Amino acid sequence: MGPKVSTDRMRDRTSGRLVPADQLVRTERLACVDVPALPLQLLLRRYPDWRGRPAAVVVEDSPQAPLLWVNEPARRHGVLPGMRYASALSVCRELQAAPITERRIGRAVAALHRLLLQHSPRVEPARHEPGVFWLDAGGLERLAGVPRQWATDVRQRLRRSRFAAGVAVGFTRFGTYCLARVHRRVVVAPSPSREIAACRGVPLARLDLLPRLRDDLNHLGVRTVGELIALPPSGLEARFGPEAAELVALARGLRFDPLQPVVPLEPLHADVEFEEPETDAWRLLFQAKRLLHPLLDRLAEQAEAVVLLHLDLVLDDRAATARRESLRPAAPSLDAVLLMELVRLRLETCDLTAGVTRLTLELEAVAATAEALELFHRRPKRDPEAALRAVARVRAELGDGAVVRAELRPRHLPETCWRWAPVESLAAPQPTPPRGDRPLVRRLLPRPRPLLGGPADLARTAGEKIMRAVVGPGGTSVQPGDVREHGPHLVSGGWWVGETRRMYHYLETAGGRIVWVFYEDGRWYLQGTVE
Repeated sequence: MGPKVSTDRMRDRTSGRLVPADQLVRTERLACVDVPALPLQLLLRRYPDWRGRPAAVVVEDSPQAPLLWVNEPARRHGVLPGMRYASALSVCRELQAAPITERRIGRAVAALHRLLLQHSPRVEPARHEPGVFWLDAGGLERLAGVPRQWATDVRQRLRRSRFAAGVAVGFTRFGTYCLARVHRRVVVAPSPSREIAACRGVPLARLDLLPRLRDDLNHLGVRTVGELIALPPSGLEARFGPEAAELVALARGLRFDPLQPVVPLEPLHADVEFEEPETDAWRLLFQAKRLLHPLLDRLAEQAEAVVLLHLDLVLDDRAATARRESLRPAAPSLDAVLLMELVRLRLETCDLTAGVTRLTLELEAVAATAEALELFHRRPKRDPEAALRAVARVRAELGDGAVVRAELRPRHLPETCWRWAPVESLAAPQPTPPRGDRPLVRRLLPRPRPLLGGPADLARTAGEKIMRAVVGPGGTSVQPGDVREHGPHLVSGGWWVGETRRMYHYLETAGGRIVWVFYEDGRWYLQGTVE
C-alpha cells in the first residue's frame, strides 16, 4: 500500500513532509481484486436458473434470517444486505434466497488465493470480506507488461474459472478497494490524485458497511465516499461508533495499513498405492491408520486439529472411479482412535467389490484448543496394552500360530539357528541410531537356493558369475571387476546325523548390493541378502 492519503495531499516517505498528491512520483503499485458477493456467485452456481433474477444469501433457511449478500436485480428492487428475508419479500416478491456454508466459502477463498498467487508473489485476503484480495502489483512490468495488461490477465483468468470480478490497480488500499467494488472491469489509476478523485464518487452502498452504520449515514444524506470525508472528525466515533471512525481514517489516508501477504496452507495428505486391488476393509483401515499418525504429529506441531478428514479411494473398475468420503468429527480433534473409528464405520458401508488401487488421506485443520493439544501430548504414541489386545484379537480369529516372532537358537547352520515362537509380550522400542551407526540386516531365504556348479574358489576368482546367477537374466548385467568378495567363512555341524561343511562368502557389487552365498559339495547356493 502507498503512503498516507488525505483529500488532496500525500506524505513523502523520504522527507516525511506533505506534498501535493499529483507531484509525488510513485513506482509501487497495489491492486485490489474483488470477486463481488462471492457466496452469492457460489449460490448461483448451485441454482443456475436464478441467474438474472433477484437472489440473496441468507444466514439460515428461516423467514427471519438476515440477508448477507444480494445481487444487482435485487438491489434494483431496493433489497439490501441486513434486511430480514420476510421484509425483503415484501419489497420484492420474486426474491430467491438460500444459505451457503462457511466451509464452502472458505474452500472457494483458498482456491482463489492459490490462483492469484500465480500472478503476484504477495497476496492478502480480506479478513471479513470473502472474495476481496489485495495484491502487490509493483515490479511486475518486465514479466507481465504494463499494469493494465497485468490486471487484464488476472481478470481473464478469473473469468475462465467462472468468477465475475473487478480489478483495480492504484496506490492505496482503500482507493483500490473502492474502485474494484464500484467497477466490474479493469481500472488503473494513473496517479494518486486521480485515484482520490475517483474514490470520492463511490457510493457507500457499494462498500461492505454494517447495515446500522449504512442506514445512519443514509439518514444524514451521506451517500458517497466524498461526503463521508467531508464529515467533521470530532465526535464521529461517539455518534456512529468505532466502525465509522475507522472507515473515515481509511478514506482520508490517516491510517497506514501495509500489505500483509498470506501464504495459504496446503491440506495435509498422504497416499498409498496397492500392487493388487484391495477389497478388504480391515486392511484398508490398517493402511489409513499408518498414514494418519504422521499427519497428526505435524498438525500437533502447528497447534492445529482435524476438522475434516477426506478419504479418497480410486477403484479398479473400467472408469477408474475416484470416490471421496468426507468425515467430520464432532469437534476439532487430534484423537487418532476417534478418527479411525469414523474411517472404519465409513469403510464398512462402502462397496469395495471392484477393489481399491489407491488410498489417499487428506486433513483439513483449524487452530486446536489447549485441551486437544494437552490430550494429544499426554497420550503416549505407543500403547503396549492396546497392542497386546490387538494381538489377542488376531490370535482369536486366525489361530494361536498367527502371531509369532523369530527366536534365536544355538545352532550352526543359518537356516536352523532360529524358530518361530508365540508372542507373549512386546519389547520396548529402541531409539533409531544415526544413519552411519545402523547395523546391517541379513535376510535369510526359507531354503538355500541353488545357483550354479563350479570350483570352491569361484567367488574369489570370478564372483561376477555367481552374481549374474543371483540377479537372473532379467537383472542388471554385472561385469568383471564389479564384484568384491569377503570370505571364506567356514561353518560345519550336524556331525551326529551327517556332517555339513560350508564355505560362506559375501559378494558386494559396485552399486552396494550384498548377497550371502556358500559353497557345498561342488555347488554354489544363495543363503540370503544383506541390507
